[in-house]
Amino acid sequence: MQIRRRIGFTLVVFMLSLLALIGRLAWLQLIKGPELASKALAQWMREIPVESKRGIIYDSKGNELAISASADTVVALPAQIEKEAAPQVAAELARVLNMDVNKVLDLITKKKAAVYVARKVDPAIAREIRELALPGITFTEESRRYYPYGNLASQVIGFAGIDSQGLYGLELQYDKWLRGKPGFLQYPTDNKGQEIPNATPSYVPPQTGYNIHLTIDQVIQHIVERELDNLMVMHNAESVSALVMNPKTGAILAMANRPDFDPNNFMAAVEATGSQSVWLNQAISGGFEPGSTFKVVTATAGLETGVVKEDSTYYDKGYEVVAGHRLHCWKRTGHGQETFLEVMQNSCNPGFIDVAQKMGAETMLEYLKKFGFGKKTGIDLPGEAVGVMFDKVGPVELATLSFGQGPSVTPIQQVAAMAAIANGGKLMQPYIVESIYDQEGQVIEQREPKTVQQVTTPEIAARVAAMLESVVADGGGRNAYIPGFRVAGKTGTAQVPKPGGGYYSDKYIASFSGFAPANDPKVVVFIAVHNPRGKYGHYGSQVAGPAFRNMAEDILYYMDVHPQSEATNVQAELVEVPSLVNSSSTQALETLRDTGLNIRIDGQGAKILDQVPKPGVRIAPGSTVVVFMGEKPPSAGEPVSVPDVAGLSLRDASVKLSAIGLQVQAVGSGIAIDQSPAPGTVIPAGSIVTVQFRP
Repeated sequence: MQIRRRIGFTLVVFMLSLLALIGRLAWLQLIKGPELASKALAQWMREIPVESKRGIIYDSKGNELAISASADTVVALPAQIEKEAAPQVAAELARVLNMDVNKVLDLITKKKAAVYVARKVDPAIAREIRELALPGITFTEESRRYYPYGNLASQVIGFAGIDSQGLYGLELQYDKWLRGKPGFLQYPTDNKGQEIPNATPSYVPPQTGYNIHLTIDQVIQHIVERELDNLMVMHNAESVSALVMNPKTGAILAMANRPDFDPNNFMAAVEATGSQSVWLNQAISGGFEPGSTFKVVTATAGLETGVVKEDSTYYDKGYEVVAGHRLHCWKRTGHGQETFLEVMQNSCNPGFIDVAQKMGAETMLEYLKKFGFGKKTGIDLPGEAVGVMFDKVGPVELATLSFGQGPSVTPIQQVAAMAAIANGGKLMQPYIVESIYDQEGQVIEQREPKTVQQVTTPEIAARVAAMLESVVADGGGRNAYIPGFRVAGKTGTAQVPKPGGGYYSDKYIASFSGFAPANDPKVVVFIAVHNPRGKYGHYGSQVAGPAFRNMAEDILYYMDVHPQSEATNVQAELVEVPSLVNSSSTQALETLRDTGLNIRIDGQGAKILDQVPKPGVRIAPGSTVVVFMGEKPPSAGEPVSVPDVAGLSLRDASVKLSAIGLQVQAVGSGIAIDQSPAPGTVIPAGSIVTVQFRP
């Protein structure tokens, strides 16, 4: 009996154990099976990531502004490198890659499945390493970001880092669309980590990112940047910013700053200047006191509220006393009796103070908000600044606000505000990305113009536009006049505030904001020149006005906008600049004297190599033409020795290099501290010399 019980008990225990074992096996097989299989697979499968290509950034005409090209990355598989062979492998890699041998040895002996040794190497280096056939050394394909136009729109486009992640500008703002999805290559290995011969690897291809189409037109961008370079050289400016906008849509056609940088080597400018500020897009992040361009807001508010009309009269004695403070006009003796139209033409500060006082602070602030000041425009770029408005407006603040002293605004706010006058009173939201497409050409996003608000009536906008047209025709904006076109605009000259209060007596911001043609605006252009230090003064009319004219004229002709017969007749009052190139200084002096123009001679030599303004430009009588002297430059391709430009300004370096047929590519601003190629190097005429400048 006891034996039967023992047998029965043993049988029950056996059956229960068997059931438990079967249950455990079933659980492992059915429940945990996939997870365990995955872990087992991971132990004998090796995976090499394959980076995705970023999408292409196009301009509005389909030109490639940022592309990704394939590049080899050197990868070490430590498990496949025998301990005895590691030093020799490290030595060979260090030699070819120009790396420290100990660093390479440390990398290839790490306890990891795969280690990057060198990212995105040049094809010649990759080829040499392949020929060495080093054990445990392989390659993976990555992509290297390339910017075909170099510095063009560098602060707008930005740049991507070594991991193809957007770090600045549009590359950062639209990173999630541009980045794509990485792939990988998997292959089986044995228990020593060695690749199993004849095994079939699995490959999951990467997905290329979306392509982005901008509103920027690279031809218009080139025109703008050409003029910014001229401003930097001619006026020895600290920095310059400019924007071109379609007033009807808010689309940005060009946006540029100087100094700038080459996104293909974005650290070079930082190393040269010791600051990352050169990366900043000052057109959207730079705040400054606007000066007289702000009078457009005061005029709009005054006309719409009815406190003033174009023919209202005001007597300017040269100043207004506000709360015990004497606020002067630029013309200390005063303009005498003026209509409000003449107040605008003369840019008379006391006249605008009078208008603001009649309106009151509340109304003035209301119109500032309507025009978008004190808040971001919402442009699709990172780093936009808000600007600074007065927290409290007393009598003095109201007075200075009327002519643009005190508040801080950004160039993008300024161009959007002027566009509202050009388009009939609508504040449009600026934008720079037109559309986003996938690799099959399907539209992912399409941008539509957005009206933020109606800031004034079409009638008032037209009246202000007519006043601004008279500024160019009969007032202080004559240097912005374009022969055959109706042009509207306003000059601005603002003092630079000191950090602790007050203003510098010798630092200014010269600006111009305008649009053309005035009767059917195609473009609004804003230019700000920070701290011009040349011999041509610091006023917006002298510095920024001519640059506006040069930009807008070339842009209009490029856009196939033809001269108008009904254009305001200022042309007869201007004179055409003659061609002086290849003349002697004596011949040039006689030629300019006959046309009523002055001359300034820069450099030394027998012949004139270049001139500013260029031949054919129409300028006011009495203006100065700068001529650059030198010997006749060599023909393109002819060998020349690179001169030493250390210690020279950008202008002087440009003159010295151009005199022997070389072009300059500037990095930074200030005084030249380094150059490539080095002085004494023999290169073909027509080549580019990169010069680094530091303040």
